[in-house]
Amino acid sequence: MKNKNDVINYVLVGLLVIGAYFLGSYKTKYDLLRSGQAQVGGNNKPAAEAAQPEKKTELTKEEWQEIIKDPFAVEGKENAPVTIVEFTDYQCPFCERYAQQTYPQIKKEYIDTGKVRYILRNLPLPFHKYSEEAAIAAYCAGKEGKYWEMHDKLFENQKEWETAKDAVSLFAKYGDQLGIDIRACQKDDKVAEAVGKDLDLAKKIGANGTPTFFINGKMLVGAQPYSAFKSLIDSELK
Repeated sequence: MKNKNDVINYVLVGLLVIGAYFLGSYKTKYDLLRSGQAQVGGNNKPAAEAAQPEKKTELTKEEWQEIIKDPFAVEGKENAPVTIVEFTDYQCPFCERYAQQTYPQIKKEYIDTGKVRYILRNLPLPFHKYSEEAAIAAYCAGKEGKYWEMHDKLFENQKEWETAKDAVSLFAKYGDQLGIDIRACQKDDKVAEAVGKDLDLAKKIGANGTPTFFINGKMLVGAQPYSAFKSLIDSELK
């Protein structure tokens, strides 16, 4: 009887060990799948990597011509050898950092010297409560010849209006400070449509985040340091 019980115990222990092995194996595969590290199809690539499309680094000629066509907000000589197109969101903190720290250097060294033509387009992100209204305010100011003044004011005061209960009225007050009245324009559906066209254009060419830049068609994403812009611009000037 003792030997029989020993055999049963050994068998039970063996079954528990085998069961634990398979449970651990399936758990590992499940965890890998969830983390995007599971190999797919024996190609030795993680699942997440295998599913990602090739990263876009440059626009086609057709796309480039489309985003530089009929710009509303533009600075610099029309025949400048380098053109930069920025897609921005006025409520984006990275856009604010770029506008405060890097853009002034680009303006001084390249735009004001005739080397760069600078175009700004809107990309209001859906999770930013007032970004579309801010873009509309800038557009309305532009209709009065004060686009870049409003551009600067919106970024300088970003922390004030992004937490305001009525940012739209605050934007109108910024207009007052610039000597213009944008209240009627802010309610104009055609202005909202113009901002929406920029958004549609951004989606079409694959600009999904802000700020996104195209320097003679070459993509640069994020609030990069001035040196990154200088390197790309200078390479285009050679």
